[in-house]
Amino acid sequence: MSTGKKRLLILFVLVSATLTLMSYQHDKKAFSFLDIISYPYYAISEFRSNIDTRIERIQHTFHENDHLKKEVNRLLVEKQLYREVMLENERLKALLSLKEREPRYEVAARVIGRGPDKLLNIAVLDRGGKSGIEKGMAVITPQGLVGKIYSVHDSYSEVLLLKDSNFSVAVRLQNSRREGVISGTGHDYCLLKYVPPEENVEKGEVVITSGFDGIFPEGLPVGVVSKVKKEGIEFFQYLEVRPFQSSEKTEDVIVMKREPSRS
Repeated sequence: MSTGKKRLLILFVLVSATLTLMSYQHDKKAFSFLDIISYPYYAISEFRSNIDTRIERIQHTFHENDHLKKEVNRLLVEKQLYREVMLENERLKALLSLKEREPRYEVAARVIGRGPDKLLNIAVLDRGGKSGIEKGMAVITPQGLVGKIYSVHDSYSEVLLLKDSNFSVAVRLQNSRREGVISGTGHDYCLLKYVPPEENVEKGEVVITSGFDGIFPEGLPVGVVSKVKKEGIEFFQYLEVRPFQSSEKTEDVIVMKREPSRS
């Protein structure tokens, strides 16, 4: 088919389609030849207008979705902040309760950092000498013993943590009343030393401070026996103790007055 014939055929189809569409108009009004010729133009214009309207709606939907995503993220952040406030309130309530029942309370403090020395397990508190803190004071939470004051500055102090290999504290087993010494290992467990093999020690037994070292008050919860080994031990049992208070999860603490020396 030649190009001319194709053009005539397309024109015929357009005119026929236009006449067919016009025959279905509701008002049944008469159309002039100009209306017939211009109808395809108006139809195309209306089609383009509809396309533009749809594109605008899609763009509006995209913008609205973006706004909703930002709003959801904002609400999630607010929810997390609210949860942090609630958890902080719970910790502070626990500290307040401990303060009320602990006569040796000196000051409450917050952990604000970790010590720079990689050989020492140290936490930095936001209270120091101006708040009455002195070297050697015990540091606790409602869960248990955290450590002792290692160094003091005017506005901050450092705590040698229970897990540190340089740390030790006189303790006793709560059930058997057998005494020993807890030493840090640098890991998340401590060693209970100087308990003879004939002593019956079971996993799960609670360890508390004895007060015999003149540093830590008597009766502070330290941890629970997590491993007992007697086989192949010549003089003393091998006892691992899991501290009640994790060093890595310590946020708010209480610093206690020094235990009066026993004379």
